[in-house]
Amino acid sequence: MKKNKNFTNRFSIDKTIASSRFDYCKNLKWFIIAPIVLIVVGIILLCTVGFNLGIDFTGGSVINIYANDEGLITTENAEVYDVNNSDDYNAMREKIENVLAEFGLTLDVYRSSSMDISELGVNGGQAVQVQYQNVAGASGTEIADQNAEIRARLQEEFGYINTGIVGENFTEAVSSPEVVTATASDELLMNTFIAMVVAMVLILIYVAFRFEITAGLAAILALFHDLLIMTACVLIFRITINASFVAALLTILGYSINNTIVIFDRIRENIKSGLFDKKSNSEIANASVKETMTRSVFTTLTTLITIAMVAIIGVSDIRAFALPILIGLLAGFYSSVFLTPGLWAIAYKPKKKKKKIA
Repeated sequence: MKKNKNFTNRFSIDKTIASSRFDYCKNLKWFIIAPIVLIVVGIILLCTVGFNLGIDFTGGSVINIYANDEGLITTENAEVYDVNNSDDYNAMREKIENVLAEFGLTLDVYRSSSMDISELGVNGGQAVQVQYQNVAGASGTEIADQNAEIRARLQEEFGYINTGIVGENFTEAVSSPEVVTATASDELLMNTFIAMVVAMVLILIYVAFRFEITAGLAAILALFHDLLIMTACVLIFRITINASFVAALLTILGYSINNTIVIFDRIRENIKSGLFDKKSNSEIANASVKETMTRSVFTTLTTLITIAMVAIIGVSDIRAFALPILIGLLAGFYSSVFLTPGLWAIAYKPKKKKKKIA
């Protein structure tokens, strides 16, 4: 069967990209402007406003509230809520925020989770977990007293004030507040820093061994760019910093290097081919980017779609992980396509070939 040439020419993205005259290396100075602006804005916000830290870093309290199943709630005033219903969800959230506002506190996290339900000992029901930061500078006794008052108000607000839940092995409808201390945050930050440093060193060694040291340094600069852009966007959009964000940082370290490795692999193959012996570094880099552009676009796009769906329909814990990942994916694609080839072209010095002696 003969191939339809018109169909191939019309829909071949590779051919369109390869025939374009766009110079990625020549425009490197323009590509650097946008990341620098974002990073500077992030630094200003870091110095003035700071991070929106969650209780993983600041400390706080956690309360589980049982949501439904009329058979387990004995008080006549208790209302039955369906967490999956948006109206019920918003009604519960409003009540919780109003109670916390009475004590000068704000809601840090509000989520529903099957894991929380199993911890409560409730099978087949629904529960919500409320997290809030404690009053700054309060002692342990003051926090415990205030949490007891908050729990009593929540029980009253939801109609669980009297007997709570009937049955053996069931906790009360509003669980006793659990205080989460911030002592673990220092250890978490230190472990994160060590993990990031080790990851970058190993990536540098791998890329330098697989290709050459110039490519390794360009890859590390691209990783720094991705992490800084993620952090700047988190500051700009006031995304809560918690353990999920730390996991997102480490995930992007491993993922964003992917497109960069593919481009450097094509650069190496083009150099070895001998077809670019008389070409400049910029010409080699441009050709390599164009040859791998389709692969980079579709790989990033398919991952973005998946993560976007997780961010839209996932629970808050997953959403807190997915949003920084989305930012990191876009930053990784940008750096691998628009920054690293130009940086490599500037720094790379080809090895002089030894003349063969007859």
